[in-house]
Amino acid sequence: MAGQHSGGPSPSSTIRQEFASSLKKAIVSVYPEAKPDDEELMLSITAPQGQEWDMSSSVAFRLAKKLGANPAEIAGKLSGLMTEGSYVSKTEVTNGYLNARLDERKYASLVLARVRDHGDAYGTSSIGEGRKVIVESPSANPAHPWHVGTLRNALLGNVVSNLFEACSYEVEREDYIDDLGLQVATALWGWINISSKPDKKFDQWLGELYVRVNREMEQRPEVKKQVEALNKEMEDGVSQQAREGREMAEKCVMAHQQTAFDYRIYHDVMVWESDIVRSHLLSKVLDISSDILEKPGDGKYAGAIVIKLNRITPFARELEGSREDAKVIIRSNGAATYMGKDFAFHAWKFGLVDAGFKYRKFMDQPNGRPVYCTSPEGSPMQFGNVRRAINVIGGEQAYEQQIMRVMFSLIGHEEVTKNIFHLAHGRVNIEGSKLSARSGNWLGDGRNYTADDLLVEATKRAMEIAQKSEKITDKQNLESISRAVALGAIKFEYLKIATEKDITFSWQNALNLEGNSGPYVLYTYARAKRILGKSGDVPPLSDADAQQITRGHDFQLVKLMGMAQDVVEKACAELRPSVLTDYLLGLSSLFSKFYESMPVVKGGDAKGVRLEIVRSFTIVLANMLSLLGIATLSEM
Repeated sequence: MAGQHSGGPSPSSTIRQEFASSLKKAIVSVYPEAKPDDEELMLSITAPQGQEWDMSSSVAFRLAKKLGANPAEIAGKLSGLMTEGSYVSKTEVTNGYLNARLDERKYASLVLARVRDHGDAYGTSSIGEGRKVIVESPSANPAHPWHVGTLRNALLGNVVSNLFEACSYEVEREDYIDDLGLQVATALWGWINISSKPDKKFDQWLGELYVRVNREMEQRPEVKKQVEALNKEMEDGVSQQAREGREMAEKCVMAHQQTAFDYRIYHDVMVWESDIVRSHLLSKVLDISSDILEKPGDGKYAGAIVIKLNRITPFARELEGSREDAKVIIRSNGAATYMGKDFAFHAWKFGLVDAGFKYRKFMDQPNGRPVYCTSPEGSPMQFGNVRRAINVIGGEQAYEQQIMRVMFSLIGHEEVTKNIFHLAHGRVNIEGSKLSARSGNWLGDGRNYTADDLLVEATKRAMEIAQKSEKITDKQNLESISRAVALGAIKFEYLKIATEKDITFSWQNALNLEGNSGPYVLYTYARAKRILGKSGDVPPLSDADAQQITRGHDFQLVKLMGMAQDVVEKACAELRPSVLTDYLLGLSSLFSKFYESMPVVKGGDAKGVRLEIVRSFTIVLANMLSLLGIATLSEM
């Protein structure tokens, strides 16, 4: 979504507020002792199924508990005092529920005018009020290409960032580059000892080299010792090998960026783990955390710096029964653990310590904005220092994330604990096969396990479908259509599944033009655009046009479009892109029913309002798809 945020309440919120206000006046008049709460009244209002009633309140049941009276009797008294508003034309009681019917002409005029006025900003919100949030994703190891699991992380991070921006937050899209550790050391050993001359896309080549070195370590114990020694040198950060490791990692990340750009994923800043270590950030954080850390003199943790888990479990019951009794922050050899680095990194994110980072431009991006990275050389810049942090990380990291969050409570920063959110996601498989980067089964023809290969294969399959399908009428632009359909298919298939669940990517489901898929939504959009193409410019809705709306699929579609902002706010608050995909599928399905049962171009006196509904539909659909990172197609 581009342009200014629409601001203010959504059309659907406007009518709920009007209904709630009328309810409150009636309650105060009859039952002043009930002291109705505004939020409670709004929560009591739902949208019932069917076409007869548009809103229903259960407030009589809530009042019955306070007043010791019959809900139906309470609802009857309230209904008699309800005042008609700008949009509510009728109220009635059914089984204790207070139901309201909208004046469809007035409400349709409101929604359609709002869509026309706000255009590509329709559906956005001002609830964030400029508050700054960091979204960290995908934090891939620079030792192999993005696999299909990394892609899920990156797509989730991108959509969540889009949602926060649509809700007026200031968003910092951040990628944490773990350029230290055994995975990178393993690849670096191959770079130094086997080859440093890639013959294909760098990350793919490095991933194959990484697999080869793992096999060498299994056969030759001395190689494993050399890799471990190399890992230690990289941590020290001053040797030639450390510099070579950074060079190799940067080449791999540049290749990762090409994959990201293919999926239209962009970042603002990359923070390199090696720069965190070299900035001595952890030692600064230890100074403000000394009260909760211990350094045992004997036992299995002798010489290490740890936090005892009995300090944490009173605050995090899910950690009870852990096999560990402490979490190591710094090992006895002086090396920081992942937990220690992550704790320090988040202290920097929230401005508790100054890392003294310098930044330089890493590369330009197709969206016209550069991505910056931490660097030993460069200049200070304004990154970090946020009030909220979203970490898109696999569900297997929930334990570590919870410990890290509680540690901030223990050092007196409860607000930090409350504002670190772990967006945990499940694993991804392709039609029943499993993924293991270390063993290399993402390599080879036909496996389609890298994010690059997934897009190539999806484009190929989309092309085959487009060539044969009667639904796709534009046969002159099959290459660009197939690419767009492939991207839409992959993204929608990934994002429609609840984040915590595992995905088995199905080609049949992802590329289905008939329903429940990205291509189905794109085709529905293209069909709507074809209707508009036959009609020329659509003038604004007149009063005479509004009189032609019915309580059929036309008004049902208008009501659903009136909920767009509520859907965006809900998806943002819950960090659930699937809220958007569900909405898009519902919107597309309802449009198909409207289109099939209510002629538009040949709609007679109703042509004007129906054309305006179609026009608004294309705007709402395009806006919601853009939040998923999916571009629309005017022709298919």
